[in-house]
Amino acid sequence: MSQDYYGYRKKFALLVPSTNTAVETEYHKMCPVGVVLATRGCVIPPFKVTNEKEFVEMVQAIGNATEQGLLDSLTCRPDHVIFGYSAETFWDGKGRSDREFNKYNDIAQAKGKCNITFGAQAIVDALKCYPKVKKIGVVTPYMPVGDKQVVKFMSDIGYEVVRIAGHCSQGPVEIANESFAKTRQLVDEVNGDDVDLILQAGTNLYFVELAAQLEKELGKPVLAINALTFWHALRSNGIQDRIQGFGSLLAEHISIPE
Repeated sequence: MSQDYYGYRKKFALLVPSTNTAVETEYHKMCPVGVVLATRGCVIPPFKVTNEKEFVEMVQAIGNATEQGLLDSLTCRPDHVIFGYSAETFWDGKGRSDREFNKYNDIAQAKGKCNITFGAQAIVDALKCYPKVKKIGVVTPYMPVGDKQVVKFMSDIGYEVVRIAGHCSQGPVEIANESFAKTRQLVDEVNGDDVDLILQAGTNLYFVELAAQLEKELGKPVLAINALTFWHALRSNGIQDRIQGFGSLLAEHISIPE
């Protein structure tokens, strides 16, 4: 059977909003030899987001573009499709998230004979690697309405969000302009002795390298959404490489716990 020349281990389709630059950049930093990433876009406008109504419209636009984006991504015949966005996967709690996952996974299986990684479900599996964790601090690039959706989802899966702080970024493109210094400030705001783990949501917010630094400084797990979705895709496909420099999840956990 023929295989992709550089993707002789696995070929992943990476589905992102067309405005997103961070997922592709961070994934390529983390990518092991023998794995290729075929980035495909869910096409949305470069919205300006100055209030919660505009944020919701942006999330809805991503949702509306997802099915066609998935079908487009399947044309490269990937082994697996990674959904490189998170807000839409949290929206309205675990029940809706599971339904959306099943809908898109069914399409991927029927049209492409493969499965998908979805941000929200990847978080569920990643947190199994940290069984003592109960209380979480969360940082995002979102408006408060988006933060509320993260809190609802995390509550649905059995975790308490002690504190959450968002950048309130002014659009999906502008998320990638946020500095590490500003993101560090948000981490300081949500961290504390009452927090077991820091979680970052929002895939266009650069965070995987900062997460690794913060784990050493804070002495607790710090999970970046792009690291945990990539971890989930790798481990779901039997790739157990210990990848250094992007946090404990990729460096220490070589399989998805039952």
